[in-house]
Amino acid sequence: MKKENINKPSWLNLINIDSVYKSDKQRQAFSLFSMIAFAIVVLTFLIISNYDVYSPILTVSLLVANMTIIGSTVYFIQSRELESVALTTMVIIFLMCVALTYTGGKENTALYWLMFYPVVTFATLGVKLGAWLSVFLIVCCLGLLYGPDLGQVQYGSVEKSRFIASFSLVFIFSFIGEFYRQKSHATIAKITLAQKKDAYTDQLTGAANRRFITSHFFNLVSEQPQNYLPFSILLIDLDYFKFINDNHGHDSGDIVLIEFTKLLESQFSSDSIKARYGGEEFVVILPKETVYTAEKIANNFRQSLANKTLLNVEKDNITLTCSIGVAQVNKLEEYGDALKQADQFLYTAKETGRNKVISDLT
Repeated sequence: MKKENINKPSWLNLINIDSVYKSDKQRQAFSLFSMIAFAIVVLTFLIISNYDVYSPILTVSLLVANMTIIGSTVYFIQSRELESVALTTMVIIFLMCVALTYTGGKENTALYWLMFYPVVTFATLGVKLGAWLSVFLIVCCLGLLYGPDLGQVQYGSVEKSRFIASFSLVFIFSFIGEFYRQKSHATIAKITLAQKKDAYTDQLTGAANRRFITSHFFNLVSEQPQNYLPFSILLIDLDYFKFINDNHGHDSGDIVLIEFTKLLESQFSSDSIKARYGGEEFVVILPKETVYTAEKIANNFRQSLANKTLLNVEKDNITLTCSIGVAQVNKLEEYGDALKQADQFLYTAKETGRNKVISDLT
């Protein structure tokens, strides 16, 4: 019999690869704030050393740019809004570059300062926004260099053509580098996510496995306790499952486990966690549910299972029952003890006749 995942459970949506994206955010932040630190030092030096040489419009532009960049840095420290700070900073530097081109800077050396812009804007804003701002900057520069006289400084024809050629080369290679870096990063993220999903999935039933709970679910609870705590644990074991394997074969046993998993998915809410712990034992975690409610939910499921045909062999409809132990977790550190308690309640249910739900309220 071909064994395959027969459901697409919602728990898969909980799997994330934040660590992969976190490293890219760190790269983006490091690039941005390295540029900011350099810009603050250079702008401060230029303002102090050349205020009597620069035109008033350039001095004011540099001063406004410097203060805005410092303000953006303070805003980031308070809000951690990296994208908005990066965009604001790069727009301010864009305007500063236009002002530099218009005034010429000191001894008409302004154009040299523009070469860094594509490199930094691609590194901090990515391909799309980086391309738009870089292209817009070169268009503005072309208008000032070759357009009508609006009071801007005059550059030599050789100087203008070399600037355009150099800026274009920097833009092209910055674009190529960032485009393929993002493409490679997206591929790595996709592969990593697929590997994580495979590692956390029970290959027979498609349910989550024990590793998902200990390696991933615990992290979610730790990061967002308000969305999960308190939660209740249902430790479920199929009654007389060995009878199926012994009398109908292991393929039939696999069918029963698959059908049982389908029932778990249909009977419990989408925000609950359903995991196969091994053999015919399953765990269901009910976020934000106390043991009082969880016991009622468990009894409803137990009754639904008893009325469900899990296997049809030679026109004989076979049903099974289950025993369930229920315990409550108020803090993540209590999970191990709560699981042991649920296991003890499950053992009690087995010993006292099976097809029962046992908790500390029973």
